[in-house]
This record gives sequence, structure tokens and C-alpha cells, in this order.
Amino acid sequence: MYFKSKFSNLGQPKRIWTVSAIHGAVSQLQAIHKTIYEKFEPGDRLVYTGNYLGGAGGDAVATMNDLLYFRRSLMAKEGVQADDIVYLRGQQEEVWSKILQLQFAPNASQVVEWMAEHNAGLDSMLAGYGSSLEELRRTAREGTMSLTRWSNNLKQKIRDMPGHEQFFSVLRRAAFTEHKHSNDNNILFVHAGINPARPFTDQGDEFWWASKNFNGMEPYAPFKAVVRGHDPDHNGVHVGKASISLDGGCGHGGKLVCAKMSSAGDIIEMFAA
Repeated sequence: MYFKSKFSNLGQPKRIWTVSAIHGAVSQLQAIHKTIYEKFEPGDRLVYTGNYLGGAGGDAVATMNDLLYFRRSLMAKEGVQADDIVYLRGQQEEVWSKILQLQFAPNASQVVEWMAEHNAGLDSMLAGYGSSLEELRRTAREGTMSLTRWSNNLKQKIRDMPGHEQFFSVLRRAAFTEHKHSNDNNILFVHAGINPARPFTDQGDEFWWASKNFNGMEPYAPFKAVVRGHDPDHNGVHVGKASISLDGGCGHGGKLVCAKMSSAGDIIEMFAA
């Protein structure tokens, strides 16, 4: 049960559609969704790679609502199953989970500054649910009681948005294909990176923060390739011999990218909005 709650086994899909980090860019997401909807077939899988909420001019709530609406739309197609659609946890969602527990931090103000430094979209994420980084900083200085009230209020606002609380509860650390008789074709999908020295089931924060040298990574057994949707260094889309980086800079003035891949990990089509 623990394994299933942390990772998503995509099985042997017909094709895999992988969407890069969205950063609250709802209009670009809608354009990508339109293309996927027209071509998505039973047996396909759709993998979102995290960082849904915050970015320059991002709209967290509208993005969340569109993700949920598109899920319902795809599942209305005959033969499409709930498990065909997978959401990975990104840096933003990891930070978000910590925000909701700030009242337990021994030095909340320091934690808030670390979050702000490592997540440029934090203010827009909070704005979507009626708060701000300035308000969070002030509340953290006021102490545990104020933080508890603030956190409870934020949690209630999330609950008031249909489907939002449930969305955050189904995020996965990684997803992978499983060709039982041909491991050479298996593909691993992550948010930002991995530690190549450790098995993927032993990766912790590496999925969100271990991004260095990803584009030059050597083959990572038992996978043919590792695919990520977010590049903190903003080096653009890259297809290497054992790694694929799909971050086109969405939320930073660039494009939202989607790759359609074969079950063997070959890129059939790549498009952007």
C-alpha cells in the first residue's frame, strides 16, 4: 500500500502524454489540453509533472479547476480509467504541504524565508487561496497561535474549492512503465531529478531537488530513460541518451510543453503552447 501511495505504475500503456511544469499558466494549459483531448485514446496515459500553482502572472485556482475539469472530460471518454491520469508532486506542492504545517516548525520565520527563496511562485500560490507572502511572514513572526489560526483558515479555503483538497492527496512522487518481459524499455517520470546512486524507491527529496547534471545523466537501470518536467536551471527542452527534460520555461515567459511518447519511450510528437 505504501508503494502504491507514493508511486504510480503505468503498466504497458499504448502511449504516454507528459506535461511539463505548469506554474499556474492556465491559458497555456487549456491549449495543451485541447490537443490532448482530440488525440487521447483508451490505453493511453497522461502524466503531469508537478509545479501546478505558482508562476509569473499565474492563477492557482483557475489552473486547479482546469486540471480537475479536464480529468472529468477525459474520463467521460469510453475506455478511459481514473488510473490513466497521474499527477506528480513538484517542488511547489512539497512546499505547499510544509506551509500547512508551519505551526509545528521550531523557527517558522526562517522556514518561510527558505520557502520564498526556493519558490518564486509562492506569493501567487497563496494569493489563489486568499492570502499572501507578506501575510504569511507577518503571521510567522506573531508565533504559533497566529500560525495555527492562519493555517486552519487556509485549509478551510482549500476545502471550499471542490476537488482541491482531494487533488493534493493523490499526488505521486514518480511514475514508471513496467514491461515485465523487457526492462530495457521502461521509462521513469519524475518532477526535477533523481540521485543516480540510489534506487528510485529510495529517493526522497531528490525527486524535487536533485536536478544537477540531469541532462548528461548516464543510463539509470532498469530504465531506458528518465523524463522530467521541471528544470530549476532553465536550460530548456533537452533530449539526451538517457534523460529527457521537457521544461520549456512555462511560468517564466516560456512555453508549456507536452511530449507524446510510445510505450518504448520514443518521442512520437512534441508540442507546446
